Amino acid sequence: MTLITELNWNFFKILYLIIIFVIGFLVTYKILPLIIKFMKKKGHVGYDIHKNAQPEIAESGGIVLVIGFALVSIFLILFFPKISHETLIFLLTVILAGVIGFIDDLIKLKSRYKIILSIFCGGPLFFANILGFVSISSPTIPFLDKTRLNFIYPLMIPVIIAVFVNSINMLEGYNGEGSGTSLIIVSFLFICGLLWNSAEAVFFTIPVISILIPFFIFNKYPAKIFPGDVGTLSMGAMIACIMLFSSLEVATFCALLTHIINSFYVINSVRGFFESSDIHKEKSDIILLKDDRIQASDKRDAALTLPRLILAKGPLTEPELVKNIFAISMSCGFFSILSIIFLLVSTGNLEFIVLVISVIILFIPTCYILYKFPRIRGIIVQMIILLVSLIFFLFIIEIFIMPLPFDDISFFIFEIPVNLLLSFLFLVPGLVVWYILTIKSFWIVIEKMKKKKE
Repeated sequence: MTLITELNWNFFKILYLIIIFVIGFLVTYKILPLIIKFMKKKGHVGYDIHKNAQPEIAESGGIVLVIGFALVSIFLILFFPKISHETLIFLLTVILAGVIGFIDDLIKLKSRYKIILSIFCGGPLFFANILGFVSISSPTIPFLDKTRLNFIYPLMIPVIIAVFVNSINMLEGYNGEGSGTSLIIVSFLFICGLLWNSAEAVFFTIPVISILIPFFIFNKYPAKIFPGDVGTLSMGAMIACIMLFSSLEVATFCALLTHIINSFYVINSVRGFFESSDIHKEKSDIILLKDDRIQASDKRDAALTLPRLILAKGPLTEPELVKNIFAISMSCGFFSILSIIFLLVSTGNLEFIVLVISVIILFIPTCYILYKFPRIRGIIVQMIILLVSLIFFLFIIEIFIMPLPFDDISFFIFEIPVNLLLSFLFLVPGLVVWYILTIKSFWIVIEKMKKKKE
């Protein structure tokens, strides 16, 4: 990771970033109508299943995101040659994810095949890091500082990217949902990057935001274009690369909590990885009413999803439902900012009073969001309980487990930190308990809905 303060900033570098943003926005905005016409002409369309009229919408619009990012990458390399290697690998990762997604849009791969192929998206970054073309450092965690995972963490890169692309893909299906939440996540990662002093975060979030904004304009209700898997997979790859190059693991975890929890719900209920279209066909989580409002399914075998939990308290229109999901993502964005400030405090780079002031400041918009969107209060409470529990757990690890005099285990060329391994083993039961309680609370809400209907 390159520090922002290490670069010789001047008027022209700031101007270059503005130029990159404007180019990314204008090119994506101008290309989108052409893609819509082209896809409709070729008959590559999908049906908007959350409307009774089921209008035909151009599919695979996410190809514009790949094209847009490819173009801005050229300017990134020209204007900022210091990160040319990272930009090239970032671009290759996004292109690979887009290609796999486009193939899936055309021939509808089975979920297990798509997951296996999505692991290959991390191939360029994995080999580039192994060969020293780019450098991915171990994650920095509150209290534990920089973890000693120099050998293990790089091996996890393909899996990390696969998890990201599939998590974004699993929370997609409503107009503007995937592109909107991704835009919120990347915008907050930009703020976190500034706080974390990460140059890569600034250099990569700005062009990604520039192409996500126009795409969201065309994708929001009523949608004129769908991202398709080419879009959801490429968006997931972008977020994963921003995290890995910028060393924003903790902040990204918090910002992505909306997708993480939704993925847990889905995996628990359908016993595997399924995208939203598959869920709708086989275990639909919602019921479309005659007035185009959407209602939660009360069937026991229906998929557990975040939208279903929100709708369990009564039917909503599609825009209202998506706004609730955006509200959750905004709250997660606040958590990501606090996580970076907490990280800076725990590493001795900020005073504790700064954290207190930040909590007070962000508490105000969070309360406003919870006031405006009462349906998400239980979800936000679950997230806060999880994050506070993790902080307490990390504190216990720092005090009691890390000082234990254990030698690292040598496994071929790898050094496995025993203290961190023990910490992980202690963490698993706690996560399992939280997971079980979360699922049970989900069913309590569903049962209340059923009783109310009866």
